[in-house]
Amino acid sequence: MNNSPQQLIATTTAITCGLVLAVYWGTVLVKGIKLSRKIGKDPNFVPRERTGQWMRLVWAPTVLAWCAQPWVAGLMPVAGHHWLLTRLLDIRSLPAQILAVVGTLVAIAALWATFICWHRMGRSWRIGIDPGETLELVVRGPYQYVRHPIYALSIALMLAVLATVPTPLMLITAAVHITMLQVEARREEQYLISTHGQKYQDYRHAVGRFFPKFRAS
Repeated sequence: MNNSPQQLIATTTAITCGLVLAVYWGTVLVKGIKLSRKIGKDPNFVPRERTGQWMRLVWAPTVLAWCAQPWVAGLMPVAGHHWLLTRLLDIRSLPAQILAVVGTLVAIAALWATFICWHRMGRSWRIGIDPGETLELVVRGPYQYVRHPIYALSIALMLAVLATVPTPLMLITAAVHITMLQVEARREEQYLISTHGQKYQDYRHAVGRFFPKFRAS
């Protein structure tokens, strides 16, 4: 195994991102179990509508691939001989090293910010859509700046891991995950319009989907 400083950076940043993802998705699982006990049903791990169920068939393996790749890159560098797992940026170059470190720091920051969003959601937190359920509309905290801060942070987290583990497979994983988030955000908005009507329409007009809306004074 190459024990050069460059390889140490690649290994350390990849494993750190792997730990961040383990904490992220482990928390989702624990939150789901705890919330199911409070509300008497699961928080839509399996969506109640057909489109969401079909999307989950693509999304679940995508998340698994996302979580596994940093560990493969960090602990099994020999796997990089396969073209799907070969780094697109040579870690021996300074820009690649900087990108890996910055990506890792962004991943940690995105995880921390997501915890804030989860806390703000409280009992309204879900991981899928149930058309027959009406939830409290959360518009405070991070939600007063963007409508989908958890999704925005998930995109940031995915791009951060891609910067740290820039392989063809991670690029494909990122493309699928971000596409799914875009679709799911729009589906959720239609659901929220159906349950909250004009109140959500006004909120949607005033607040950006993934980025804050800035208005000239």
